[in-house]
Amino acid sequence: MKFPSPEFDNAVALLCHGTITNEASAELHELLRTDAEARDEYLWRVEVHGELASGRLDFGHASNFEPDGFGWESTATLVPDASSKRRRSYPAPPVVVAMLALVTVCGGLWMWHESQTASVETGLPAKALAVATIAELHDCRWMDPAAEVSSGDAVRVAQRIELSSGIAEVLFNTGARLKIVGPTIIEPRTDNSVFLTLGEVHLDAGTPESKGFTVVTPTSKFVDISTAFTARVSPDGLSRLKVSEGEVDVVLEGVERSPRLRAGETLYVEPGERQVMTRIEEGDGTDAFHFPTIQSPSHEDLADQALGHASVRVVRGQLNFKPGRGTSGPPDVLIDGAGQSHQDAPGESAFFQDHTSGGLLMDLGSVVAISRINSYSWHQHETNESHRHRARQRFTLYGYSGDQLPDLTRPPRESGWTRIARVNSDRFFEVTTPLDRPAQQASSITAAQGEIGQFRYLLWEVSGNTFFGELDVFGLPHATQETP
Repeated sequence: MKFPSPEFDNAVALLCHGTITNEASAELHELLRTDAEARDEYLWRVEVHGELASGRLDFGHASNFEPDGFGWESTATLVPDASSKRRRSYPAPPVVVAMLALVTVCGGLWMWHESQTASVETGLPAKALAVATIAELHDCRWMDPAAEVSSGDAVRVAQRIELSSGIAEVLFNTGARLKIVGPTIIEPRTDNSVFLTLGEVHLDAGTPESKGFTVVTPTSKFVDISTAFTARVSPDGLSRLKVSEGEVDVVLEGVERSPRLRAGETLYVEPGERQVMTRIEEGDGTDAFHFPTIQSPSHEDLADQALGHASVRVVRGQLNFKPGRGTSGPPDVLIDGAGQSHQDAPGESAFFQDHTSGGLLMDLGSVVAISRINSYSWHQHETNESHRHRARQRFTLYGYSGDQLPDLTRPPRESGWTRIARVNSDRFFEVTTPLDRPAQQASSITAAQGEIGQFRYLLWEVSGNTFFGELDVFGLPHATQETP
């Protein structure tokens, strides 16, 4: 099997629908193991299939859908209270299998070798390495249909827990309680740590013995400091941490000083060697744009129009330039060094037409070693308090370092752009009702250490008609960095 080819297209479609033959599955897995481009395309198609299966993909804009690493998250929910049981939904098993197949062939899923070394290193038989027990099971289905799991069963080091759907609660000997939300794959590493390959877990580590409980993901380690938090890993390795109580250290490879998150804070870590991190925060709702840790819109960033280097234009879609009240401002409002002056200021915002998406292209004038990229939005209707949907931020950010732009009519992932980060503030804030959505928001994208990358062009592929007020880019021009 080769990529691209009709055979590849057919194999992925059959896998997503659960009708692929063993021979075709083996050929597909071998291709995914050796071809990174095929893996990217495979993940893209599986995520789109999952969106279609759930009914959440807008068919009118399907051609603009960009996988943001979040689409799979809503296929399962925590056990609801009695008044909301009818809202629970579980993933179609073939879609789950298709998502997990990518993780399988990329390594890090089946760890039989590590299971053997665990026994050798401790000098104990694997049977003795029980570190936890199954506490509770709620409507659980397992990846292996033949699996028989009951409350009270022992959980051992390097024993994978492969949950297709439902909720399983695991109680560790240290007192840490881990709630697993399917579809999820985890594996205990020690009596106070697990490896989260895919899915979502909720940790409550309230005992002295459970302090330091660690959830290892493909991109980072989340180290508890006597607290409670949620960790989530998407099919392509995007990791998310949300702290509900106490503090958590985010340990990143090669980074001496670990970021520490406190209650109410959330952080995303992108896969890749740059270890790009994203924070999203709620503002104070004033024209000062104060946020807990993200700085206010700045006149001192490299993209500020006063410096005369940067420009912004629309390359896909149309800003809302309809005559009369509610007309968008020009793209230049995004680099004027300020956010909006009040909560409903369309002329001071750049936003696309209703029910559409679009692309914003920034030319920095030369290659820049970028250290941080911030975006700001603010909107709340003057009389309708719940009307805040134009404040949400959902976009995928790309960078390009060449002087000549690639073909902008092709999808960025096919034309040489580097994906930097994905932002979805509604998922970040876990918005379920309009009033859950902050009216003023900021996102800040940084690297765990050093620069995000060296780019001349930045492309925001935006979903929706958000009232963006400012885009700030910080760093050093490439030529400046090379000067002795």
